[in-house]
Amino acid sequence: MLLGLTAPAGQVGSEDTPVTLLADSITYDAETETITATGSVEVLYEGRVLRARSIVYDAAAGEIRADGPLSIADPDSGTFLAEEAIFTEDLEAGLIAGARLLIDSRLQMASTSIRRSGGRYTTLNRTTASSCTICAENPTPTWALRASRVVQDDVARRIYFENATFEAFGLPIAYIPRMSIPDPRERRASGLLLPEYQSSDIYGVGIKVPYYFVLGPYSDATVTPFLTTRGSVLFEGEYRRRFASGEVDFFGVLAVDDGLGDDSGRGALSGVGEFSLRDGFVSDFELNITSDRTFLQQFDYSDADRLTSFARLQRTRTVDYFGLETRAVQSLREDEDNATVPFILPDFVYRRGLDLGPAGGRLNLAADTLGVVREEGRDMLRAGARGGWTASWRLPRGLLASASAGGALEFYSVRDDPSQPEGLRLRTTPAAQVELRWPFLRNAGRALHTVEPIAQVIYSENFGYTDNPNEDSQLPEFDETNLFAFNRYPGLDRIESGLRANLGLTYQRWDPAGWTLGVTAGRVLRADAEDEFAEGTGLAGRWSDYVGSLSAEFDGGLSLANRALFDDSLTFRRNEFAMLYDTERTDLAAAYIFFAEDNTNQILGPQPETNEFSVDASYRVRPNWEVSGLWRYNVTTGENLRAGAGLRYGNECIELDLSVTRRFTSSEDVPPTTSVGFKVRLAALGDNEDWDWPG
Repeated sequence: MLLGLTAPAGQVGSEDTPVTLLADSITYDAETETITATGSVEVLYEGRVLRARSIVYDAAAGEIRADGPLSIADPDSGTFLAEEAIFTEDLEAGLIAGARLLIDSRLQMASTSIRRSGGRYTTLNRTTASSCTICAENPTPTWALRASRVVQDDVARRIYFENATFEAFGLPIAYIPRMSIPDPRERRASGLLLPEYQSSDIYGVGIKVPYYFVLGPYSDATVTPFLTTRGSVLFEGEYRRRFASGEVDFFGVLAVDDGLGDDSGRGALSGVGEFSLRDGFVSDFELNITSDRTFLQQFDYSDADRLTSFARLQRTRTVDYFGLETRAVQSLREDEDNATVPFILPDFVYRRGLDLGPAGGRLNLAADTLGVVREEGRDMLRAGARGGWTASWRLPRGLLASASAGGALEFYSVRDDPSQPEGLRLRTTPAAQVELRWPFLRNAGRALHTVEPIAQVIYSENFGYTDNPNEDSQLPEFDETNLFAFNRYPGLDRIESGLRANLGLTYQRWDPAGWTLGVTAGRVLRADAEDEFAEGTGLAGRWSDYVGSLSAEFDGGLSLANRALFDDSLTFRRNEFAMLYDTERTDLAAAYIFFAEDNTNQILGPQPETNEFSVDASYRVRPNWEVSGLWRYNVTTGENLRAGAGLRYGNECIELDLSVTRRFTSSEDVPPTTSVGFKVRLAALGDNEDWDWPG
């Protein structure tokens, strides 16, 4: 029979919070003033729970003796497991023999004896601490800290080790006279994080030792000295702050001495932020700058050849869109002068749609402004407005028709360009479009098929001054995504003109076996064979080249996609293939890219053939082991571009990550380089997050 007993005030616990005792059998000896409980015993007091085979409460001595196996769940300290223990009557102090302490189900400490005192300190003697699972089949933990004395401070939320030895796989690695770590239940605590090791042909062998600072409930920082065997002394810093309406993250690195004989003060800064404002507005920014062209590559931060920074304010609603942005680009390319790279201020657009009812269609209005400023060279300001009407109808036999008409009005102002006249100039572009779609649906027993021929007839023409500067439409591309587009230029400085027809076909198949297939193909027919587009774009001439795409997805995690641009003789100008395979054990991404030689590019100049293959894969060999690799290969020259391999081991208490990469290409002051990185993460001993530079 289960009995419940609340001991009288003044005997056990305190007057306000007496101890609750539950057991199968409870006896009271009035002569010795002892209470004996046996069988499924539980003692509850101020959130603490003691479970034991039997206990004896001695009122005269003011102590509780418990026989095990027993456990004590303490919200301040953790969970104790032991064979026997003696406690004060409020369970705040006592001695536990042959005990283990489990903190937050993450860190366990085994000790010959544990003493609890003052309701704050837990002292463990001859202790082994680890976050690894220890069992009869695996008695040696992957890592462990063995110390002569350990003190847990529940108020400071730290654990102090004395005369500690760090062991890995049972082998002593390092002796540490004194150290402290945050309590595993403390999610944020200042202190040293685990070091990281990496090496390079450029700077030698390097070590990073991060120190983490808690600056407040919503902000923190990390400072990381980075020292190398070739004399490099760098300091990395990261600052993070969270607000009620958003967040900011900054990362920077400064070279006090780069160890390469260059000037000191080299470095880089990166940052991101996002805020939700009133009335549905959202603002965000990204900052990326570096001191010189080669710093990021030399110290393995990034291979990017251009760094973009922006600040943006946006609002998207069902009826309109507002966008205001400024952008800056820092070029790291050897053949580009940053004095001639444009700074964008402002880049403004406002769009609004008005529904005119079922028979009236829809009216779309827009206004935009683009400002381009350079230290050296042309400055430009463009302001424009555009409007259009569109409507759609369902015709007999399943035909779908739509029509639109509208126009654009733009003003340009240009400075510091000898080829452009001074003053304000105007361009107008009226346009009209008719589209027919005829979708067919067929259920062939098992599979579902859809075929949709599409034909668009478009007319637009530019009037006024049409030779304005081209800042945002320099590299038009032709593929299946813009086959049915009104304007195939990427911006508004150039608008496609003339009478033309976009002709194409889409096909989809859905199979109940779990796979799908999609095909798109088409081309453009022009009334006049104008030279508006360069030959290499595939859009020149009366008939354009063919664009085509094929995609397939399978239930097993495999997806395939191919995009191509080719002429009547099946000579390919471009072909792109991608394969993804994602399962519980395998992640595979493979790609093949081909761009034919192009001597007609008026912006970039003659471009050589690009013919590259790349693969990036990882495979979980066993539950705790994963191997990975990457490879980029130039098929045209027969040269490797980049290769790498990685090995990762992880379990509930440790993660080891070893990586080796080789960059075969070279640039100014950055020769082909082999880099090696090694990281260790130990559960319950703190960790740090990696920052990814753009590119």
